[in-house]
Amino acid sequence: MMSNDPGYNDNIFDRSCVEIDLDALKANFEQIRKATTPGTGILAVVKADAYGHGALETAKTLIDSGAAGLCLATIDEAVELRKHGIDVPMMTLGFTDPSRFEDAVKYDVEQSVYSFGIAKALSDEAVKQGKTCKIHIKLDTGMGRIGFKTDGSETDEIIRSCSLPGIEPYGIFSHFAAADTDDDEYTRYQFDLFMKQIDVLGQKGIRFSKRHICNSAGILRFPEMHLDLVRAGIILYGLMPPGCPKPVCDIELKPVMNWYAKVIHIKTVPAGATISYGRHFTAKRPTEVTTVGIGYADGLSRRLSNGFELVIGGKRCPIIGNICMDMCMIDTTDLEVRPEVGDRVTVFGSTRPADELAEALGTINYEITCDVGKRVRRLYIGG
Repeated sequence: MMSNDPGYNDNIFDRSCVEIDLDALKANFEQIRKATTPGTGILAVVKADAYGHGALETAKTLIDSGAAGLCLATIDEAVELRKHGIDVPMMTLGFTDPSRFEDAVKYDVEQSVYSFGIAKALSDEAVKQGKTCKIHIKLDTGMGRIGFKTDGSETDEIIRSCSLPGIEPYGIFSHFAAADTDDDEYTRYQFDLFMKQIDVLGQKGIRFSKRHICNSAGILRFPEMHLDLVRAGIILYGLMPPGCPKPVCDIELKPVMNWYAKVIHIKTVPAGATISYGRHFTAKRPTEVTTVGIGYADGLSRRLSNGFELVIGGKRCPIIGNICMDMCMIDTTDLEVRPEVGDRVTVFGSTRPADELAEALGTINYEITCDVGKRVRRLYIGG
């Protein structure tokens, strides 16, 4: 059998798994802490099931490491964590339908507010439940997505939103559009708009405990903008924002996710044989075809068919033919050590970056980890 990594047990998964290294996650948080201005809290972004890593286990590790709170995308993500005993501050970064404000108030999930209508509906629900709802005013400083305008035209609407009963104007935030590029002028423009709007509101008696604008790239490149909180996302998981210029600080990140699959069948086909749906690969020689238990339903994009390489025994072998829903085939003819059923195949991880898949697909590494299918078993090590 082809040798695998030391300590690897080929019985811990049946066809495909992602291994989540919680020690690497903890080490990444420590690196981010060193890169963050002393006194600035770090919010851990665990939305989208922690970018595919599993929100509950990663949240526990990050809280133990010192995260000041968690950022989610949806109220359901937050409620799920609350039901599993996670009691740290949580906020949703974007849209929550007013029909879900009952849960937002009940489970103490801080809400992004970017219109008076949202604030009023939250206020009504908080008063109904006899509670106070913490809100984070969202400013649009140049992302063009959601947020109050920063040209002064909606300042009064922000003040009205913050003055409603049952509402605590706890935070104010915005989002950089280009901090991971060399367009520093635009990032500084956004930051100036953000701070000016905060100053205007302060002069009118509206002040916030927590100001935050820095995402992962902002943390690494603009320490003067860290303010009260920063929001760490992709760098928690050991990946850099694609195309991000060199950080102003030294930082060593470790990939947290390793994606593996198993060899499930091996055979040799003669020259002229075709492989997979559509017969888009024809063997030019007798070819050893190794079938791997992973397909596009697991998150291995069909666009990687016919050429993208998977790693087996430390060697790269091309996918041949179209990737199927549950399986794919690789050419192992030229391997010096013959593979066997049960051998491990690496898709990406610490020895082969997810960025390679992203580049092949014309996307970003965020999407690669998020796209790993729910039926792929998550195995947690360390932590």
